[in-house]
Amino acid sequence: MNKEHLSKTKRTAVALSAIVLLLSLVSCGKSKFKAGTYTASVYGNNDYINVQVVLTKNKIASIDVTKHSETRFLGDAAIDTIAKDIVEYQTLNVDSVSGATVTSAAFKSAVYQCIKQANGDTASLNAPVPPKGTKNDNVTTESADIIIVGAGGAGLAAAVTAAQAGAQVIVIEKMPVIGGNTVRCASAFNTADPQRQAALPMTDTLKAAVVKAVGEKPANAAHAKLINDVKAKYNAYLASGSQTLFDCPEWHALQTYNGGDKVGHVDLIRTYTENTFDTLHWMEGLGTPFRSKVSQGAGALWQRTHQVDAPAGTGLIGPLYDEAIKHNIPIITNMRAERIIVENGKAIGVRAIDRFGSTYDYRGTKGIIIATGGYSNNKEMRQKSNPSLTPDMVSTNQPGTTGDGIIMAVAIGAATTGMDYVQTYPLATPGSGTLQGRARKMSGLDNVIDVNKEGKRFVNEDARRDAFVAAIKKQTDAICYDINDASIVEEKNSFNENVETLVSLGRIYKADTLAGLEEQLKMPAGSLQATVAEYNKMVEAKNDPVFGRKLFADKIEKAPFYATPRAPSIHHTMGGLYIATNAQVMDVNGKPIDGLYAAGEVVGGIHGSNRLGGNATADVLTFGRIAARSILAK
Repeated sequence: MNKEHLSKTKRTAVALSAIVLLLSLVSCGKSKFKAGTYTASVYGNNDYINVQVVLTKNKIASIDVTKHSETRFLGDAAIDTIAKDIVEYQTLNVDSVSGATVTSAAFKSAVYQCIKQANGDTASLNAPVPPKGTKNDNVTTESADIIIVGAGGAGLAAAVTAAQAGAQVIVIEKMPVIGGNTVRCASAFNTADPQRQAALPMTDTLKAAVVKAVGEKPANAAHAKLINDVKAKYNAYLASGSQTLFDCPEWHALQTYNGGDKVGHVDLIRTYTENTFDTLHWMEGLGTPFRSKVSQGAGALWQRTHQVDAPAGTGLIGPLYDEAIKHNIPIITNMRAERIIVENGKAIGVRAIDRFGSTYDYRGTKGIIIATGGYSNNKEMRQKSNPSLTPDMVSTNQPGTTGDGIIMAVAIGAATTGMDYVQTYPLATPGSGTLQGRARKMSGLDNVIDVNKEGKRFVNEDARRDAFVAAIKKQTDAICYDINDASIVEEKNSFNENVETLVSLGRIYKADTLAGLEEQLKMPAGSLQATVAEYNKMVEAKNDPVFGRKLFADKIEKAPFYATPRAPSIHHTMGGLYIATNAQVMDVNGKPIDGLYAAGEVVGGIHGSNRLGGNATADVLTFGRIAARSILAK
């Protein structure tokens, strides 16, 4: 792979190796520094981390970060923890923060560079950190109305919903940081939204999509009813004479069911789409800054994707966390749930182990909610479910997605559904598999095309994700390039990365002309120019006779032009625990398990065999709320 495609994983390894090598140097005599204030800058996860270290003759007095763009709850949490540990224990041999290893390595490297400038004695900087706690041989018991396992989007939405209703809640999280996959996501949130969608036109191509879907032969009675409900809504829409975009919860549900190859559970899908708009307004009430314009995210199939004006998923997790703190909800990190406690046929708690090996029983007098996420990073589990997912495949997910909640629930008789359905995301960073590294905001695909190494389009960019991935895998080296112009580029992308910095690092290509991009990417001369010219004609005609693309906004014509390498990465596990519409977990005999509820990616049945882009965020938040309300309604 070219150096331009060097992954964050490789950069992390290089940084860590450098630290280990430098710290292994042993000098004679006592630890000593040249007193003063020193600065260094090292590229972290999103941008450069600028560090200022104050040294006396014999100690590290203070460490300050003067500038960084690391993600809230991830990178900034790692920086804070590591800085405190280095100053307290006077060593760089401190633990990195799991889930923020890139930031951890970069920050420690920057501090080391400062110490190197001061001619520091490295021997004393390799001392181990003493244990911060000890194992308690007794079992500690804590109780609340509801125990929630997992502090991601679903878990925090459930916790806040319950607390707002007056319930006592405890949240436990096995990772050292909160947010799960939600804090790392692009914050795409699908829901029918009459106000925002009123600004969008209903084209003939979009009308044809509705007509085709309602004209299909039903797969079952639930599908037939859903089709009839959409027909009724669409006929009323036509009768109104409206020219704006048609949408409603029923149409969202039908697209979700069809997009998942008709293997999802219609009752769950309808519950989801009928409640997402309320969830959107609830999140806005907490402070989530949704943009006024909706678009169509990658694989979303319709223009109902809402984006958040905040880096990554911080605009979702931030307001939830702030509300949780307002209600004094305990969120206990580094606490790994091991099993569900069952008494007299009812799930009444979870047994958990902290990082020191101490045992805790968390008992919920009203119920337990499992919100532990999927299993994208459990290689054995995902390959058992789907043998095509080889162990070498990378993932967009945080490292804690190892299927713990599914394993615990199955151990007490819970049923699962759709475990072989695992989605790969088409447009991730080659090598590392992350969602980051783009030259644009994670908005719609209206102004973007994707081309192969030969400079040719090869796919309908607004197609289903699985179709997109299959098309990429057929291209040279199984990668493609996002191509866009300056009209949709801002200083920073959706993950708070500085676009010009990414260009300087060789992760994004930029040129004043399309011919310049061709040269940088070693494409055949004229190939990309011809592709863009053909696409611009399609924009004028609002028609793609080659691949059937439905969405067109503006032409690609404003210099400079950008190309971002993209490749597939394991993204979402659609299978999981079988739940009822009230989020209660069902057993293998089709009966509800008393006291046990689940929400988020740990659940199966909603997305079928293929999740629509933008459906996950709305799903985890919506069913987190449903789970909490269902417990309190009993």
